[in-house]
Amino acid sequence: MSTLVIGGFVKISVFFYAVIVGLSTLFKVKRPSALTYPVGTVILFFSLTIASNFQEYLKEGLTIMPVLLFIPFHVVIPFMLLCIAFIKHRIKKQKRCSHPNSCSAFACYLLLHMQLLPLFFYLF
Repeated sequence: MSTLVIGGFVKISVFFYAVIVGLSTLFKVKRPSALTYPVGTVILFFSLTIASNFQEYLKEGLTIMPVLLFIPFHVVIPFMLLCIAFIKHRIKKQKRCSHPNSCSAFACYLLLHMQLLPLFFYLF
């Protein structure tokens, strides 16, 4: 039981530190420690307002979060980035392709970058 408490504390501490460093980099704050109290207050406010009890927390985590977070971050955004990478590389390869018979840009991309194929098939 104490392992879960210590692990939870370490996980929360690392995430909190990452938020502070990320915000200080984003907003170019010279002293990241100046952001600890405002960010801590926002986290405390949201932790009290998101779910009032454990059952509500579980319901929200099992029904709402997969639709709002997991599907967009695990399917939609990677697929969009893959499509953008294909399009950008296709435009770049149309300008210069050194293969004989002037292969299409998409075929040239697949010939040159076969390591992206497993990622492409993983998404579908």
